[in-house]
Amino acid sequence: MITVLPVETPGLGDRTYLAHDGSVALVVDPQRDYDRVTALADAAGVRITHVFETHIHNDYVTGGLALAREVGAQYLVNADDEVSYERTPVRDDQVIEVGDTMRVRAIHTPGHTHTHLSYALEAGGEQIAVFTGGSLLYGTTGRPDLLGPDHTDTLVRAQWRSAHRLAEELPDETAVYPTHGFGSFCSATQASGLSSTIGEEKRTNTALTADEEAYVQQLLAAWTPTRPTTPTWARPTPAAPASRTCPRRPWPTRPSCAAGSRTASGWSTCATAPPSPPGTSPAASTSAWTASSSPTWAG
Repeated sequence: MITVLPVETPGLGDRTYLAHDGSVALVVDPQRDYDRVTALADAAGVRITHVFETHIHNDYVTGGLALAREVGAQYLVNADDEVSYERTPVRDDQVIEVGDTMRVRAIHTPGHTHTHLSYALEAGGEQIAVFTGGSLLYGTTGRPDLLGPDHTDTLVRAQWRSAHRLAEELPDETAVYPTHGFGSFCSATQASGLSSTIGEEKRTNTALTADEEAYVQQLLAAWTPTRPTTPTWARPTPAAPASRTCPRRPWPTRPSCAAGSRTASGWSTCATAPPSPPGTSPAASTSAWTASSSPTWAG
């Protein structure tokens, strides 16, 4: 049985994930204050062995490298990302064994960035979930313009193809776990819902219900260009991310987000956890900074 625990950051509209089999765990897209993640792992009595990044992030400082170093885990980043720190390079269609139970397949899903990867999780021969980062979100996709206007047309078309690749290669019952889309600056349009599957996205996501040209035109018309400093977002430092010695204070909200799509002051310590799917049980928050950690059991 595989358990997937989301760790929400409401002020940014993002999620980190911890998935475990009761013995070992993997983490996807941890934020800088990764003690929220280690607290969940400790509570579950599992050891984190792999930390995955779907992409080099534009909206927050990753805690992935520091977390991996602290717990002695592999830190997996796309081999094509030019970084100056030590990592385990991963490529399209590569399969990573996580303990005796879990298998993770990297899927190149460009669109949000050129080197974006999604990670399909399998256990016992069953496709359990896919961690889609800034690719396929709930009812939408990640925005393709953060690398600047010279890349937007290429990336928006790549985003459409990436969504279709995921829909074609994964079973309808596969759970979808995006990093962005809960009020995130990195969401192309307002995402909807708290959970989804590949089959549900096939029925409701414009990237999968419209043809390529219609999707491109609709997406480009849905939002205005980002502020002039956008190109600096496209060049996050390739050096090792800083340690997690940062003060506990609210993150600033992003003015580009839809009104009402996030909390007014960033971090929320009393947000209500989303409803658990049928047959699951909610878990109590293990940190005052974890807005919700409702687990999903599968497999």
